[in-house]
Amino acid sequence: MKRRVVITGIGPATATGVGKEEFFTSLLEMKTQILLIPAGYERNYTFKSRYHVPRPEFSLGERGIPKTAENMMEEATKLAVLCASLALDDGGFAIKKSNKYFQVAGLDDCGVIIGVGMSSLHTALESYVAHTAQYIEEKDGNKEDREERGSGQEPKRKKRYNRMVIPMLMPNAASAWISILYGLKGINYTVNAACASGTCAIGEAYRSILDGRCTAALTGGVEALGEKSGAVMRGFDMLTVLTRAQDGIPQPFSQARSGFLFNDGAGCVLILEELQRAKKRGAHIYAELVDYECSCDAYNILQIEPSGANIQELFKKITAGKKIAYLNAHGTGTQNNDDVEAGVIQEVFGDKNVQPYINSTKGLLGHSIGASGAIEAAVTALSIDKAKIHGNLTKDPLDDLNLPLESLETVIDYALSASYGFGGHNAILCFKRYVENG
Repeated sequence: MKRRVVITGIGPATATGVGKEEFFTSLLEMKTQILLIPAGYERNYTFKSRYHVPRPEFSLGERGIPKTAENMMEEATKLAVLCASLALDDGGFAIKKSNKYFQVAGLDDCGVIIGVGMSSLHTALESYVAHTAQYIEEKDGNKEDREERGSGQEPKRKKRYNRMVIPMLMPNAASAWISILYGLKGINYTVNAACASGTCAIGEAYRSILDGRCTAALTGGVEALGEKSGAVMRGFDMLTVLTRAQDGIPQPFSQARSGFLFNDGAGCVLILEELQRAKKRGAHIYAELVDYECSCDAYNILQIEPSGANIQELFKKITAGKKIAYLNAHGTGTQNNDDVEAGVIQEVFGDKNVQPYINSTKGLLGHSIGASGAIEAAVTALSIDKAKIHGNLTKDPLDDLNLPLESLETVIDYALSASYGFGGHNAILCFKRYVENG
Protein backbone atom coordinates (compact mmCIF):
# COMPACT_ATOMS: atom_id res chain seq x y z
CA MET A 1 0.00 0.00 0.00
CA LYS A 2 1.35 3.41 -0.99
CA ARG A 3 2.28 5.61 1.92
CA ARG A 4 0.45 8.89 2.46
CA VAL A 5 2.06 11.99 3.94
CA VAL A 6 0.20 14.54 6.06
CA ILE A 7 1.02 17.83 7.78
CA THR A 8 0.51 17.67 11.55
CA GLY A 9 2.46 20.65 12.92
CA ILE A 10 3.10 24.21 11.77
CA GLY A 11 5.60 26.64 13.31
CA PRO A 12 5.92 30.00 11.54
CA ALA A 13 7.87 33.04 12.74
CA THR A 14 7.45 36.33 10.87
CA ALA A 15 7.27 40.01 11.73
CA THR A 16 3.47 39.90 11.64
CA GLY A 17 3.08 36.77 13.71
CA VAL A 18 4.97 34.11 15.67
CA GLY A 19 3.01 30.87 15.93
CA LYS A 20 0.26 29.69 13.59
CA GLU A 21 -2.69 31.55 15.13
CA GLU A 22 -1.21 35.04 15.16
CA PHE A 23 0.50 34.40 11.83
CA PHE A 24 -2.58 33.27 9.90
CA THR A 25 -4.95 35.75 11.53
CA SER A 26 -2.65 38.61 10.52
CA LEU A 27 -2.62 37.35 6.94
CA LEU A 28 -6.40 37.12 6.77
CA GLU A 29 -6.58 40.67 8.14
CA MET A 30 -3.98 41.62 5.50
CA LYS A 31 -1.67 43.22 8.04
CA THR A 32 1.86 44.26 7.16
CA GLN A 33 4.97 45.24 9.11
CA ILE A 34 6.87 47.52 6.74
CA LEU A 35 9.51 49.92 8.05
CA LEU A 36 11.72 52.59 6.52
CA ILE A 37 15.31 51.44 6.21
CA PRO A 38 17.53 52.69 9.07
CA ALA A 39 19.61 55.82 8.47
CA GLY A 40 22.75 53.78 9.15
CA TYR A 41 22.23 51.82 5.95
CA GLU A 42 23.15 54.84 3.85
CA ARG A 43 26.56 55.87 5.18
CA ASN A 44 28.24 54.89 1.92
CA TYR A 45 25.37 54.18 -0.46
CA THR A 46 21.98 55.63 -1.34
CA PHE A 47 19.26 53.00 -1.55
CA LYS A 48 16.73 53.01 -4.35
CA SER A 49 14.39 50.84 -2.29
CA ARG A 50 13.36 52.62 0.92
CA TYR A 51 11.61 49.90 2.97
CA HIS A 52 12.20 46.54 4.60
CA VAL A 53 10.43 44.03 6.84
CA PRO A 54 12.17 43.42 10.21
CA ARG A 55 12.94 40.04 11.75
CA PRO A 56 10.40 38.81 14.31
CA GLU A 57 11.19 39.50 17.95
CA PHE A 58 11.52 36.42 20.13
CA SER A 59 13.48 34.82 22.94
CA LEU A 60 14.81 31.26 22.73
CA GLY A 61 15.25 31.37 26.51
CA GLU A 62 11.46 31.53 26.87
CA ARG A 63 11.32 28.21 25.04
CA GLY A 64 13.87 26.62 27.34
CA ILE A 65 16.89 26.86 25.04
CA PRO A 66 20.07 27.39 27.12
CA LYS A 67 22.01 30.59 26.53
CA THR A 68 25.20 28.55 26.04
CA ALA A 69 23.63 26.94 22.98
CA GLU A 70 22.05 30.14 21.66
CA ASN A 71 25.42 31.93 21.81
CA MET A 72 26.74 29.48 19.24
CA MET A 73 23.98 30.25 16.75
CA GLU A 74 23.69 32.81 13.97
CA GLU A 75 20.25 34.44 13.46
CA ALA A 76 18.98 32.00 10.82
CA THR A 77 19.71 29.06 13.10
CA LYS A 78 17.93 30.75 16.00
CA LEU A 79 14.88 31.14 13.78
CA ALA A 80 15.08 27.47 12.78
CA VAL A 81 15.17 26.37 16.41
CA LEU A 82 12.26 28.66 17.31
CA CYS A 83 10.17 27.36 14.41
CA ALA A 84 10.98 23.74 15.23
CA SER A 85 9.93 24.31 18.84
CA LEU A 86 6.67 25.94 17.71
CA ALA A 87 5.95 23.09 15.28
CA LEU A 88 6.60 20.40 17.88
CA ASP A 89 4.26 22.14 20.33
CA ASP A 90 1.62 22.55 17.64
CA GLY A 91 1.98 18.91 16.66
CA GLY A 92 1.24 17.81 20.22
CA PHE A 93 4.58 16.16 20.93
CA ALA A 94 5.79 15.66 24.49
CA ILE A 95 9.16 17.37 24.98
CA LYS A 96 11.14 16.31 28.03
CA LYS A 97 14.43 17.45 29.49
CA SER A 98 17.31 15.08 28.76
CA ASN A 99 20.82 14.87 30.19
CA LYS A 100 21.99 17.30 27.51
CA TYR A 101 19.05 19.25 26.09
CA PHE A 102 15.67 17.70 25.22
CA GLN A 103 14.09 14.46 24.06
CA VAL A 104 10.89 14.19 22.01
CA ALA A 105 8.81 11.10 22.63
CA GLY A 106 8.06 8.99 19.56
CA LEU A 107 10.41 10.74 17.12
CA ASP A 108 13.34 8.33 17.14
CA ASP A 109 13.55 8.09 13.33
CA CYS A 110 12.51 11.67 12.60
CA GLY A 111 14.35 13.38 9.75
CA VAL A 112 15.29 17.06 9.65
CA ILE A 113 15.54 18.78 6.26
CA ILE A 114 15.76 22.59 6.28
CA GLY A 115 15.99 24.99 3.35
CA VAL A 116 18.39 27.93 3.56
CA GLY A 117 18.85 30.41 0.72
CA MET A 118 21.87 32.44 1.81
CA SER A 119 21.91 32.15 5.60
CA SER A 120 23.06 34.81 8.06
CA LEU A 121 26.15 36.83 7.21
CA HIS A 122 26.36 39.16 10.21
CA THR A 123 28.96 37.16 12.14
CA ALA A 124 31.00 36.60 8.97
CA LEU A 125 31.08 40.30 8.14
CA GLU A 126 31.89 41.36 11.71
CA SER A 127 34.66 38.77 12.01
CA TYR A 128 36.13 39.70 8.64
CA VAL A 129 36.28 43.37 9.65
CA ALA A 130 37.88 42.42 12.98
CA HIS A 131 40.50 40.31 11.22
CA THR A 132 41.38 42.78 8.47
CA ALA A 133 41.40 45.82 10.77
CA GLN A 134 43.97 44.16 13.02
CA TYR A 135 46.06 43.18 10.00
CA ILE A 136 46.05 46.74 8.62
CA GLU A 137 46.97 48.22 12.00
CA GLU A 138 49.96 45.90 12.37
CA LYS A 139 51.24 46.75 8.89
CA ASP A 140 50.70 50.49 9.16
CA GLY A 141 53.74 51.78 11.12
CA ASN A 142 54.98 51.15 14.64
CA LYS A 143 53.17 51.57 17.93
CA GLU A 144 54.53 55.10 18.60
CA ASP A 145 53.44 56.32 15.15
CA ARG A 146 49.95 55.00 15.69
CA GLU A 147 49.70 56.61 19.13
CA GLU A 148 50.89 59.98 17.77
CA ARG A 149 48.37 59.93 14.92
CA GLY A 150 45.62 59.04 17.35
CA SER A 151 46.40 61.71 19.95
CA GLY A 152 43.44 63.93 20.81
CA GLN A 153 40.99 61.36 19.43
CA GLU A 154 38.70 59.04 21.29
CA PRO A 155 40.27 55.57 21.54
CA LYS A 156 38.61 53.05 19.23
CA ARG A 157 37.70 49.68 20.64
CA LYS A 158 39.08 46.81 18.61
CA LYS A 159 36.37 44.75 16.94
CA ARG A 160 35.99 41.25 18.28
CA TYR A 161 36.68 38.24 16.11
CA ASN A 162 34.13 35.56 16.96
CA ARG A 163 35.96 32.30 17.58
CA MET A 164 32.76 30.35 16.79
CA VAL A 165 32.45 31.88 13.33
CA ILE A 166 32.87 28.56 11.48
CA PRO A 167 30.15 26.52 13.27
CA MET A 168 27.89 29.56 13.24
CA LEU A 169 28.22 30.04 9.48
CA MET A 170 27.97 26.40 8.41
CA PRO A 171 24.92 26.12 6.10
CA ASN A 172 23.96 22.89 7.88
CA ALA A 173 23.86 24.57 11.31
CA ALA A 174 20.07 25.10 11.20
CA SER A 175 19.20 21.45 10.65
CA ALA A 176 22.05 20.24 12.90
CA TRP A 177 20.99 22.33 15.92
CA ILE A 178 17.38 21.16 15.66
CA SER A 179 18.59 17.56 15.85
CA ILE A 180 21.10 18.24 18.62
CA LEU A 181 18.61 20.09 20.80
CA TYR A 182 15.76 17.60 20.38
CA GLY A 183 17.66 14.33 20.05
CA LEU A 184 16.49 13.60 16.48
CA LYS A 185 18.79 11.00 14.92
CA GLY A 186 17.22 10.42 11.51
CA ILE A 187 18.31 11.80 8.14
CA ASN A 188 19.56 15.36 8.44
CA TYR A 189 20.67 17.90 5.86
CA THR A 190 20.21 21.37 4.44
CA VAL A 191 18.77 22.20 1.00
CA ASN A 192 19.87 25.26 -0.96
CA ALA A 193 17.93 26.34 -4.02
CA ALA A 194 17.76 30.14 -3.55
CA CYS A 195 14.13 31.29 -3.23
CA ALA A 196 12.89 27.72 -3.76
CA SER A 197 14.91 26.33 -0.82
CA GLY A 198 12.02 25.93 1.62
CA THR A 199 9.78 24.36 -1.02
CA CYS A 200 12.49 21.91 -2.09
CA ALA A 201 13.23 20.99 1.53
CA ILE A 202 9.58 20.11 2.15
CA GLY A 203 9.46 18.19 -1.12
CA GLU A 204 12.56 16.19 -0.19
CA ALA A 205 11.10 15.39 3.22
CA TYR A 206 7.87 14.27 1.56
CA ARG A 207 9.79 11.94 -0.75
CA SER A 208 11.87 10.61 2.15
CA ILE A 209 8.71 9.53 3.97
CA LEU A 210 7.25 7.98 0.82
CA ASP A 211 10.49 6.05 0.28
CA GLY A 212 10.53 4.76 3.86
CA ARG A 213 13.68 6.60 4.93
CA CYS A 214 11.75 8.00 7.88
CA THR A 215 8.17 8.12 9.16
CA ALA A 216 8.24 11.79 10.20
CA ALA A 217 10.24 14.89 9.38
CA LEU A 218 10.75 18.43 10.61
CA THR A 219 11.16 20.46 7.47
CA GLY A 220 10.82 24.00 6.13
CA GLY A 221 12.99 27.03 5.51
CA VAL A 222 14.69 29.91 7.29
CA GLU A 223 16.53 33.08 6.35
CA ALA A 224 18.07 36.02 8.23
CA LEU A 225 19.76 38.51 5.92
CA GLY A 226 19.28 41.73 7.85
CA GLU A 227 22.30 43.21 9.64
CA LYS A 228 23.03 46.65 11.03
CA SER A 229 24.87 48.10 8.03
CA GLY A 230 22.41 47.07 5.31
CA ALA A 231 25.22 45.50 3.27
CA VAL A 232 23.19 42.45 2.21
CA MET A 233 20.12 44.47 1.27
CA ARG A 234 22.42 46.72 -0.79
CA GLY A 235 23.38 43.70 -2.90
CA PHE A 236 19.74 43.12 -3.85
CA ASP A 237 19.18 46.86 -4.31
CA MET A 238 22.04 47.05 -6.80
CA LEU A 239 20.44 44.24 -8.81
CA THR A 240 17.37 46.53 -9.11
CA VAL A 241 15.05 43.74 -7.92
CA LEU A 242 13.67 45.59 -4.86
CA THR A 243 10.46 47.62 -4.77
CA ARG A 244 10.56 51.35 -5.42
CA ALA A 245 7.03 51.82 -4.09
CA GLN A 246 6.51 55.03 -2.10
CA ASP A 247 4.80 53.09 0.70
CA GLY A 248 6.93 49.95 0.40
CA ILE A 249 4.01 47.69 -0.58
CA PRO A 250 5.32 45.60 -3.50
CA GLN A 251 1.93 44.86 -5.13
CA PRO A 252 2.67 41.56 -6.89
CA PHE A 253 0.79 41.04 -10.18
CA SER A 254 0.05 44.76 -10.36
CA GLN A 255 0.67 47.13 -13.26
CA ALA A 256 2.43 49.31 -10.67
CA ARG A 257 4.88 46.68 -9.38
CA SER A 258 8.61 47.52 -9.33
CA GLY A 259 10.28 44.72 -7.35
CA PHE A 260 10.07 42.70 -4.15
CA LEU A 261 10.03 43.94 -0.56
CA PHE A 262 13.18 42.91 1.33
CA ASN A 263 12.49 40.80 4.42
CA ASP A 264 15.28 40.82 7.04
CA GLY A 265 14.41 37.37 8.33
CA ALA A 266 11.67 34.82 8.86
CA GLY A 267 11.14 31.09 9.02
CA CYS A 268 8.72 28.22 9.17
CA VAL A 269 9.03 24.54 10.12
CA LEU A 270 6.35 21.97 9.33
CA ILE A 271 5.95 18.46 10.68
CA LEU A 272 5.28 15.85 8.02
CA GLU A 273 4.17 12.39 9.08
CA GLU A 274 3.23 9.11 7.47
CA LEU A 275 -0.55 8.94 7.71
CA GLN A 276 -0.95 5.78 9.80
CA ARG A 277 1.60 7.07 12.28
CA ALA A 278 -0.25 10.39 12.60
CA LYS A 279 -3.62 8.66 13.02
CA LYS A 280 -2.25 6.31 15.67
CA ARG A 281 -1.26 9.20 17.91
CA GLY A 282 -4.45 11.16 17.21
CA ALA A 283 -2.73 14.09 15.50
CA HIS A 284 -4.62 16.96 13.94
CA ILE A 285 -4.15 16.81 10.17
CA TYR A 286 -4.01 20.17 8.40
CA ALA A 287 -3.71 18.80 4.89
CA GLU A 288 -2.25 15.95 2.89
CA LEU A 289 0.83 16.48 0.73
CA VAL A 290 0.27 14.52 -2.47
CA ASP A 291 2.94 15.61 -4.95
CA TYR A 292 6.18 17.51 -5.44
CA GLU A 293 7.93 18.47 -8.66
CA CYS A 294 11.13 20.42 -9.25
CA SER A 295 13.36 21.36 -12.17
CA CYS A 296 15.81 23.95 -13.45
CA ASP A 297 15.45 26.43 -16.32
CA ALA A 298 19.17 26.01 -17.21
CA TYR A 299 18.95 29.54 -18.60
CA ASN A 300 20.38 32.34 -16.44
CA ILE A 301 21.82 32.78 -12.93
CA LEU A 302 19.41 35.66 -12.17
CA GLN A 303 16.61 35.80 -14.74
CA ILE A 304 13.63 33.52 -15.10
CA GLU A 305 13.40 31.89 -18.54
CA PRO A 306 11.09 34.21 -20.54
CA SER A 307 8.85 31.58 -22.15
CA GLY A 308 8.10 29.84 -18.85
CA ALA A 309 8.07 26.52 -20.75
CA ASN A 310 9.88 24.58 -18.01
CA ILE A 311 7.50 25.84 -15.33
CA GLN A 312 4.51 25.07 -17.55
CA GLU A 313 5.63 21.44 -17.80
CA LEU A 314 5.88 21.21 -14.00
CA PHE A 315 2.37 22.60 -13.62
CA LYS A 316 0.91 20.26 -16.20
CA LYS A 317 2.54 17.26 -14.55
CA ILE A 318 1.46 18.13 -11.01
CA THR A 319 -2.11 19.16 -11.92
CA ALA A 320 -2.94 16.15 -14.10
CA GLY A 321 -6.33 14.77 -13.09
CA LYS A 322 -6.84 17.36 -10.35
CA LYS A 323 -9.12 20.38 -10.06
CA ILE A 324 -6.97 23.05 -8.38
CA ALA A 325 -8.98 25.47 -6.24
CA TYR A 326 -6.14 27.63 -4.90
CA LEU A 327 -2.63 28.65 -5.95
CA ASN A 328 -0.21 30.35 -3.59
CA ALA A 329 1.95 31.92 -6.27
CA HIS A 330 5.62 32.87 -6.13
CA GLY A 331 4.42 36.45 -6.76
CA THR A 332 7.51 38.52 -6.00
CA GLY A 333 6.42 41.78 -7.60
CA THR A 334 9.35 41.97 -10.03
CA GLN A 335 8.54 42.88 -13.61
CA ASN A 336 9.82 39.78 -15.39
CA ASN A 337 8.88 37.14 -12.83
CA ASP A 338 5.29 38.28 -12.52
CA ASP A 339 4.88 38.49 -16.31
CA VAL A 340 6.22 34.98 -16.82
CA GLU A 341 4.25 33.54 -13.91
CA ALA A 342 1.03 35.18 -15.10
CA GLY A 343 1.57 33.75 -18.58
CA VAL A 344 2.12 30.27 -17.19
CA ILE A 345 -1.05 30.46 -15.08
CA GLN A 346 -3.11 31.54 -18.09
CA GLU A 347 -1.61 28.85 -20.32
CA VAL A 348 -2.14 26.05 -17.79
CA PHE A 349 -5.49 27.01 -16.25
CA GLY A 350 -7.19 29.16 -18.88
CA ASP A 351 -8.85 32.53 -18.41
CA LYS A 352 -9.75 34.27 -15.16
CA ASN A 353 -13.18 32.67 -14.89
CA VAL A 354 -11.80 29.13 -14.63
CA GLN A 355 -8.51 29.77 -12.82
CA PRO A 356 -8.00 28.82 -9.17
CA TYR A 357 -7.93 31.63 -6.63
CA ILE A 358 -4.44 33.15 -6.73
CA ASN A 359 -2.64 35.08 -4.01
CA SER A 360 0.87 36.21 -3.17
CA THR A 361 1.89 35.96 0.47
CA LYS A 362 5.03 37.97 -0.38
CA GLY A 363 2.77 40.93 -1.07
CA LEU A 364 2.07 41.04 2.69
CA LEU A 365 5.23 39.63 4.28
CA GLY A 366 7.91 40.66 1.80
CA HIS A 367 10.35 38.17 0.30
CA SER A 368 12.29 36.09 2.82
CA ILE A 369 14.30 34.16 0.16
CA GLY A 370 15.01 30.64 1.55
CA ALA A 371 12.16 30.85 4.06
CA SER A 372 9.49 32.01 1.62
CA GLY A 373 8.52 28.63 0.16
CA ALA A 374 8.09 27.08 3.61
CA ILE A 375 6.01 30.01 4.82
CA GLU A 376 3.81 29.74 1.74
CA ALA A 377 3.45 25.98 2.18
CA ALA A 378 2.20 26.65 5.71
CA VAL A 379 -0.23 29.27 4.38
CA THR A 380 -1.53 26.76 1.85
CA ALA A 381 -2.04 24.04 4.47
CA LEU A 382 -3.76 26.46 6.86
CA SER A 383 -5.96 27.76 4.04
CA ILE A 384 -7.13 24.22 3.32
CA ASP A 385 -7.69 23.50 7.02
CA LYS A 386 -9.56 26.75 7.72
CA ALA A 387 -11.22 27.02 4.28
CA LYS A 388 -9.98 30.61 4.09
CA ILE A 389 -7.70 32.47 1.66
CA HIS A 390 -5.98 35.79 2.34
CA GLY A 391 -6.44 38.62 -0.14
CA ASN A 392 -3.90 40.47 -2.28
CA LEU A 393 -2.60 43.97 -1.53
CA THR A 394 -2.65 44.80 -5.22
CA LYS A 395 -4.07 47.79 -7.02
CA ASP A 396 -4.55 47.84 -10.79
CA PRO A 397 -3.93 44.09 -11.16
CA LEU A 398 -2.69 42.47 -14.34
CA ASP A 399 -5.43 41.46 -16.74
CA ASP A 400 -7.01 38.00 -16.69
CA LEU A 401 -5.81 36.78 -13.29
CA ASN A 402 -8.15 35.50 -10.55
CA LEU A 403 -6.70 37.64 -7.74
CA PRO A 404 -9.06 38.17 -4.78
CA LEU A 405 -8.44 41.62 -3.30
CA GLU A 406 -10.04 40.68 0.02
CA SER A 407 -9.79 37.57 2.17
CA LEU A 408 -12.52 35.01 1.53
CA GLU A 409 -13.92 31.67 2.66
CA THR A 410 -13.96 28.71 0.30
CA VAL A 411 -13.62 24.94 0.49
CA ILE A 412 -10.32 23.83 -1.03
CA ASP A 413 -9.88 20.26 -2.23
CA TYR A 414 -6.56 20.71 -4.05
CA ALA A 415 -4.04 23.56 -3.77
CA LEU A 416 -0.57 24.39 -5.05
CA SER A 417 2.37 26.37 -3.69
CA ALA A 418 5.01 27.38 -6.23
CA SER A 419 8.53 28.82 -5.89
CA TYR A 420 11.16 29.96 -8.39
CA GLY A 421 14.71 30.94 -7.44
CA PHE A 422 17.86 32.59 -8.76
CA GLY A 423 19.74 29.99 -10.77
CA GLY A 424 16.54 28.78 -12.43
CA HIS A 425 15.31 26.57 -9.57
CA ASN A 426 11.60 25.74 -9.91
CA ALA A 427 9.54 23.79 -7.37
CA ILE A 428 5.84 23.10 -6.79
CA LEU A 429 4.05 21.34 -3.94
CA CYS A 430 0.53 19.92 -4.28
CA PHE A 431 -1.72 19.73 -1.21
CA LYS A 432 -5.07 18.02 -0.74
CA ARG A 433 -7.82 18.37 1.84
CA TYR A 434 -7.46 15.30 4.02
CA VAL A 435 -10.17 12.70 3.56
CA GLU A 436 -9.99 9.41 5.48
CA ASN A 437 -10.30 7.15 2.44
CA GLY A 438 -9.48 9.75 -0.21
